[in-house]
Amino acid sequence: MVHKKSLAVWKWILSIVLIIVVLISGIAVYLNYIWKPILTTRIKEAIHASTNGLYRIDFENIRLNIITGSLSVTKIQFTPDTLVYEKMRSDSLAPSHLYKVEVAKLHLKRIHPLKIYFNGNLEMGSVVIDKPVLEIAFNNNSNRDTLKVDRRTAYQRLSPFLNSVRIGEISFRDADFKYIDNSALKSNVTGLKDLNIKITDLLIDSASQNDRSRLYHTRDIYADFRSYRSISADSNYTVQIQEFQASTARGYARIKGLRLMPRYGEMEFSRRLNFQKDRYSMNFDLIQFNKIDYRRLNRDRRLIASTLQISKANISIFLNRSLPDSLRDRGLNFPQLALKRFQLDTRIDTVRIQDSRVNYSEYNPDSRRKGTVSFSRINGHIANVTNDSLSLSRNKFSDAKLTALLMDRGRLNVSMRFDLASKSGVFGFKGNVGRMDAGNFNAAIRPLSLIEIRSGFLERMDFEAAGNIKEIFGSVTCFYKDLKITLLERSQETTWLKRRGIASIFANVLIIKGENPSPGENVRKVNFQYLRPGHSSFFNLIWKGLAEGLLGTIGFDSETQREIKARLKKMEIERFNREERRDDRLRKRDERRNNRDEKRR
Repeated sequence: MVHKKSLAVWKWILSIVLIIVVLISGIAVYLNYIWKPILTTRIKEAIHASTNGLYRIDFENIRLNIITGSLSVTKIQFTPDTLVYEKMRSDSLAPSHLYKVEVAKLHLKRIHPLKIYFNGNLEMGSVVIDKPVLEIAFNNNSNRDTLKVDRRTAYQRLSPFLNSVRIGEISFRDADFKYIDNSALKSNVTGLKDLNIKITDLLIDSASQNDRSRLYHTRDIYADFRSYRSISADSNYTVQIQEFQASTARGYARIKGLRLMPRYGEMEFSRRLNFQKDRYSMNFDLIQFNKIDYRRLNRDRRLIASTLQISKANISIFLNRSLPDSLRDRGLNFPQLALKRFQLDTRIDTVRIQDSRVNYSEYNPDSRRKGTVSFSRINGHIANVTNDSLSLSRNKFSDAKLTALLMDRGRLNVSMRFDLASKSGVFGFKGNVGRMDAGNFNAAIRPLSLIEIRSGFLERMDFEAAGNIKEIFGSVTCFYKDLKITLLERSQETTWLKRRGIASIFANVLIIKGENPSPGENVRKVNFQYLRPGHSSFFNLIWKGLAEGLLGTIGFDSETQREIKARLKKMEIERFNREERRDDRLRKRDERRNNRDEKRR
């Protein structure tokens, strides 16, 4: 009896539960039917109103689940109205950036539709967007005489339709991103694939509308991508990025594993060209900007950052001197002049360089050899790197202090100053090199100058110079001892470099100063001046200028080299004349002998 009563109770409870489930399901279906057009209308009106009619949003279908608080939207298109945009441009109201977005499917979770209906508050926990296509076009609209600005906040534009918008997290997964820069005559397009973007805490309401700590009303916009690879516009290089990360809240942008790799070897690269052009090979472990002003970057296209950190860079530069000189003046690539041409207004307080390396190589057709100057373990900083006119009016100088190992041996300390406002690329530097075996310079001077250091030891070298795109001038004081050199020439029969024995003896005995200071004399300080050929780069100008000073210190300057060549040529002529006279004597002797033999017959 009891059992029958219990069974009846459970049937009664189950019936009530089923009725409630049916009612809830019916209500959910009904509300979904009612809410679907309301929500669709509200979304489209909000987008249209908040962008002053510039953008519209379309989608194929929207599905709302009242019970789970989830929403899915398919085939979304967020597009600008080009007619409205052109009208804005004519009225000086157009924004600099124009956006276009296509999304196959959008997932919204933890939505509160009742709050939208009764309170006008659009709230949701997260938005997940898979494989969107994003396109951003930049148009330079800041050069107009007058600029009318709509001072209303996004909240003020939205307020007729919604009281607030709050989204906990928006995720773009595996996005295809394209940035089109229309500021130049030819549009520059940058494309990225598999980009991930996470937007945290999007909030638009009366309290947050003037919160300057939020960029685009968000607490943070984080982006990253991995394994980027592309070919340069001239098809000579491959560009690789291992990983990229950026955060607006933390104010940083970080690149790990950036590589610029030539697609051809050194000589093959140059043979593909009709004139001299530097070949670069670059590898950066880390490049990181800190404290970026993302608001100014987006609004004004001004790159403002506190520091740029470069760690473990390895840069190799190669130039083939056997090719004709370039018609383009390489003086345009002096650091401060290249910075002027950079399209972004830039101000970086400090560039920090850590444990890096630079190799500069030239192929000399006279020796058929490559000479290399190397700088390793480069550490230091460069202050005030800017092309921004306002910043230059306050301070036009950029100062660098660097330490390195010259030829992997001698400690190099150098301070440089660049006049960033100078149209002629004015710069100056001073520094010193510590103790090292002079023979370590052979890797550079043997192929490039046809001089070999047989022995010698450098105690210290002090240098100071100034220059511009036309010339470099300065002084060198070099303390050294036991210096002996060998003059070289290329063998006509083989590709080997052979010693010029008589010339080397002549140079060492009569010209080369084997030590500085010489016994009983003061330390020699040599002034130098080197006029830059139009084909010479910034680095080549410094190297050739200092080389002039160094050769002058040992008594082997350009004038002396010309004198040696003249004397050697004179000696060669005298040797040739001696051989001619000897051959003439032998010929006459043979003629006399033949005449005597004929008379005897």
